[in-house]
Amino acid sequence: MERTALSVGVVIPCHDNSLQLSGVLRSLASQTTTPEKVVVVDDNSNGEERLRLRHLCDTHSAVYHRLPPPRNPSEALGRRSHARNAGSRSLDTELILYLDGDMLLSAGYVEEIRRYHARLGRIYLRGPRYSIPAAAQDRALDLCLNEVGRQDPEGDIARVEYATPPSSFRWRKACGLGYYDKWEWCAGNNLSVRRTYAAEIGWWDENFFGWGEEDIDFSYRLHQHGLVPIFLASRNATCYHLDHPVDHQKNRSTLCANARYFLKKFPDIVEHRRQAYRLFRIDIDALLADH
Repeated sequence: MERTALSVGVVIPCHDNSLQLSGVLRSLASQTTTPEKVVVVDDNSNGEERLRLRHLCDTHSAVYHRLPPPRNPSEALGRRSHARNAGSRSLDTELILYLDGDMLLSAGYVEEIRRYHARLGRIYLRGPRYSIPAAAQDRALDLCLNEVGRQDPEGDIARVEYATPPSSFRWRKACGLGYYDKWEWCAGNNLSVRRTYAAEIGWWDENFFGWGEEDIDFSYRLHQHGLVPIFLASRNATCYHLDHPVDHQKNRSTLCANARYFLKKFPDIVEHRRQAYRLFRIDIDALLADH
């Protein structure tokens, strides 16, 4: 790739996930063109994990940044927006790739998003997300990275239908393997945008805590700002989630609080989110009537 290519900085929020982060950083190091800077932002990891995360950053030439201790119970639930903002402000790259700490990337991911951002201008991108089950991870992280290297969604890697369009949705091609997307299908597990646009909308909203909706809010505000969401169907832009145990009750609780805030912030999007919340047995009308 020529030197005039757009510079890329990666922001990774983390919490007690050194095992997964080791794979993420190795997949970034194996890119056909590596990002200019990687920032890992630690949100309240325990002492042992904090040391491991810092060591991994030192080993893989990433920058380790630690958020201050939580000041209240809400902050203790998780501060993904705060972490992403802290990482973003430390970058001076043209593009920012927001990547969760449990996402491996196919080897051509960074090169592919650089190409599309240069070609299409006022866009933000997400790539296909697959899943690596815990059983495959248990056999060795090397196996996971080898599977990613094959870019073959067979065997141990299965498709995750994270944001499945209804059958009535008709994909329209934007360029090559890039398709016009909808803002409510974007997700922060792999999302790239020019840094200037993220700054212009005021970065991530730090009123979201725990799990849910902070990435949809970010996507909606980018869309309001005149950017076009693009789904990049290229296998070069594929990412793979390292599956792990999830506290569904806690996630549903924080999703309810975040959804209530989001819907009151933007009443015009209520109907857009009704089906998404139904998957979590959340009724929007009852949710908004609670307060």
